[in-house]
Amino acid sequence: MSSASTRSPSRTFIQLLNLFEPQTIRFNQRVFVNRNLRLPKIRAVGFDMDYTLAVYKEPFERLAWDLTLEALVRDHGFPGEIRAFEYDPGFAIRGLTIDIGHGNIFKMDRHRHVGRAIHGTRPLDTRRRKTLYRRFPIVPSRRSYPQVDTLFSLPEAHLYAQYVDLMDRQPGRRLKQEFTDAYQAIRASIDGVHRDGSLKRRVVADPGHYLKVDPELGATLEQFRASGKDLFLVTNSGWEYTHAVMSHLLDGVLPGFPRWLDYFKVVVCDSRKPEFFAGDQELQPVDWMSGNDRGWGQGRVFTRGSLRALERVLGVGGEKVLYIGDHIYGDILKSKKASTWRTAMIIPEMEQELRRLEGVRENRIKAGRLFQNRLRLEVELNYQQRLLMSMMGVMDAGCEPGGLHGPDMEEARSAGEANVAAIRLELDEVERELTGTRRKVLAPFNPLWGMLLKEGNAHSIFGAQVEDYSCLYTGKVSNFLSYSPDQYFRAARDMMPHEVEL
Repeated sequence: MSSASTRSPSRTFIQLLNLFEPQTIRFNQRVFVNRNLRLPKIRAVGFDMDYTLAVYKEPFERLAWDLTLEALVRDHGFPGEIRAFEYDPGFAIRGLTIDIGHGNIFKMDRHRHVGRAIHGTRPLDTRRRKTLYRRFPIVPSRRSYPQVDTLFSLPEAHLYAQYVDLMDRQPGRRLKQEFTDAYQAIRASIDGVHRDGSLKRRVVADPGHYLKVDPELGATLEQFRASGKDLFLVTNSGWEYTHAVMSHLLDGVLPGFPRWLDYFKVVVCDSRKPEFFAGDQELQPVDWMSGNDRGWGQGRVFTRGSLRALERVLGVGGEKVLYIGDHIYGDILKSKKASTWRTAMIIPEMEQELRRLEGVRENRIKAGRLFQNRLRLEVELNYQQRLLMSMMGVMDAGCEPGGLHGPDMEEARSAGEANVAAIRLELDEVERELTGTRRKVLAPFNPLWGMLLKEGNAHSIFGAQVEDYSCLYTGKVSNFLSYSPDQYFRAARDMMPHEVEL
């Protein structure tokens, strides 16, 4: 009998357990940590629905695009030629800012420095960019600077950019000449197709065409429940749509959970986030269910309400609650500011972003080495220049330090000048190589906007918000399945520049 057949199952299982290390989890499936979080201390885990539990496919964005174009022509007097606009799902990323007064879109770093900007769909002239965005501080909260902070906003940004191009090409036509008016009409139309049911009816009629089904989602929710945590759902969508979407994703996935609601202790629809996180309005039971749904959802499905009211129903609150969502403002920032709930942000774009980062790993390491080498050369150049200036000052004063005579001083000065020239040449070469390496690092990412969470060497404003307000972040909910229910998520130690240099 072979050794494999005589090995005890328990022994094999123990060996598998001992082989596990967090680094063995695929990079694009990891949960990343901004603040320490002990999962055993969490007693309730909440979820948003859209783009958190329910992730949409590209056809959903194209459907929203087509319906919005029709609404603009029908309801706002836009020219019929906009029907020829083609949607590019790679045009925009989250974290952009739209300057609706100038027809521009730009990306800021965490210090509100504008590093990239376009007018319409074309790069903005550097001088114009500096004139508009370097002279006065940018206040993102102003109405003239709407943020592209949800995945629902990506078609909106591209449509606005194309319409700005159209206005620029035909300035004499009676179009909506004001960029602000154009944006407001686009915003109203997109909101309209989400509110009037036209978009949702199409999704409900063919959910498989528009929704991604994660085969591990049910097991992830079940793992949370098995570890003693209550689950809840808080969504701005209405009951009928929520029921249809969640049924498609979870009904019958696991034997013990024939219906999706079996996973959840409480479901809140029409929650009106972010207002939900403020105030103290009571939850309102849903009483319009029909058939078997009536008894099934009794006392478990609500509308409206507030965070405080939800905590009373759950019987738990504060730091014992983990809320998982995708909207940096409506889910993460507002819940964080209004409570001590712990937060986890779902960033569906992260999976592709992390694959790209893995692909340029060697060039990122090389860029880091070149960056450090540049710092070293700049320090050495500074030293040599100061030494040379001191020497020239001594010579101008007619002094002969240390017994050095005129010819010796001239020779020393020539040597100093040669050193400075050589360091400058080496520094120029390092700078050229660093520039080329950085281009290779950025090549796989969005050609207009670069990396999602970075702008230059700093975090993008979106990346800074993720760091400031989300305790954890990851690409999808089911990534938690790779971690133990007793996981202690530990953040890397914060370091100031002086600590790094030390």
